[in-house]
Amino acid sequence: MDPAQARSDRLDRRRGDPVVLAGVVAASTVAVVLAFVAGLGFGELVEVLRTSVIDSIFDDRGDETSPFLLMSGTFGLVGAAFTGTLAANAARGYLGSSERPAFPVVLGLAAHTAGTWVSSRDWLPPLAVGTEVDPVFHHDEEWGPWSWLMYYADRWVPAGMLLVTATSVLLVVRHTRRQAEVVAERDRLLAHGCRVRADVVEVEVRIATSESGSHAAGSTVTVAFVDFAGVRHWATRSTSDVGVPTGPGLAQVLFDPERPTVDRSIFVAVRRHPALGDWLPGR
Repeated sequence: MDPAQARSDRLDRRRGDPVVLAGVVAASTVAVVLAFVAGLGFGELVEVLRTSVIDSIFDDRGDETSPFLLMSGTFGLVGAAFTGTLAANAARGYLGSSERPAFPVVLGLAAHTAGTWVSSRDWLPPLAVGTEVDPVFHHDEEWGPWSWLMYYADRWVPAGMLLVTATSVLLVVRHTRRQAEVVAERDRLLAHGCRVRADVVEVEVRIATSESGSHAAGSTVTVAFVDFAGVRHWATRSTSDVGVPTGPGLAQVLFDPERPTVDRSIFVAVRRHPALGDWLPGR
């Protein structure tokens, strides 16, 4: 069997597969738990900073606290990012979408916020409100603005994170609605639209730079196609694929014959046998 066709069939079988859905639920659950642990670790870190500001360095009340939470918070953050990415990739296959859903971000932020709030309930109170007490040399100092700000950190840190989470919920809801509209339009065109060959006229490789160096992060592809009236149109799409060749008939375009100039109704595929998630929508 043609490897491109086999890949397309394999990806299309994942759409609506209950096993894939179970993987999404499992990975999301693990990501939520790890994000909660990361929130506990973040809360512990804020408490260390808060205590160092509102109390003297000679205050040894927290010395017996184990650094386990700080360490587990770091591992929890890394683990939540990894499992959240797995959940998003699995959900993309289950939905047959060209983009990864953003709901793991909201789940992770909500769990992280909850972990930070739980941690903030156990933060140590100051030895004296308004005074940085020195229990050893008795060189007490009055609090400045920064100390007062950190004194109320058990309120504004969780509240600020809650505000960020609520904002992300609104953004993700809007993004999800748009994705649903894109998928519905793609399915409509697959059933009632036109599918033609297109020429790949230009490919621009996107370069990402990190500490380890530069690497190709995808491509911006411009294709040209001719509608049934003989009019030539161009469409530009971004794809994660690199090494897309230029040439005639190397891409496919799915469009509405009654609205060939409407960009959101033009889908481009740069693979020979595109799966449902390979159709690139307009922006």
